[in-house]
Amino acid sequence: MSGIHASHGSHGAGDRGAGDPAAWQPRPETAADTAAVRRIHLAAFGTAGEADLVDALRRDPSAWLPGLSYVADAPDGTPAAHALLTRCHVDEVPAVALAPCAVLPGYQKRGAGDAVIRALLEAARAAGERTAIVLGHPPYYPRFGFAPAAHRFGILPPQPWPDEAFMALSLDGSAPPRGTVRYARAFGID
Repeated sequence: MSGIHASHGSHGAGDRGAGDPAAWQPRPETAADTAAVRRIHLAAFGTAGEADLVDALRRDPSAWLPGLSYVADAPDGTPAAHALLTRCHVDEVPAVALAPCAVLPGYQKRGAGDAVIRALLEAARAAGERTAIVLGHPPYYPRFGFAPAAHRFGILPPQPWPDEAFMALSLDGSAPPRGTVRYARAFGID
């Protein structure tokens, strides 16, 4: 099974500030979106790894959080972007992991990734989640408030990952828990 790597979001969410996030219609994923979500990840990453990861997370009731898988529809109604938050833990304290995120290649750099991630983080706040974790592109995720997890919050990765790529975000303004992150089994990180 696919593990987490720093390219999460670099292929998919890579809007880099271009485009208009307001043009997109982010919404919770429905059962009718499953095939479209898979197509988005296959197209964005060029391999089945991320698409298989989403499918495995969807089947894991200890990881899957209903209402925290979002798509962004293009103006024509086509699901063009996907972002997912699943259950992880900082030591024993529940948190959410942002991964994977992807945008269809034809819609990249047009605001779809920004729109879907912002809507998803708002949904997590509304659901009472306190802390989000991401391993991703260092220039991209700070725009959402993510900061280096180890230096800023004392949150450690389960493996030696680059400090600047392993980030955390307080969703409710409180101090995140300190400790080591444990991801869902589907990520393949022990």
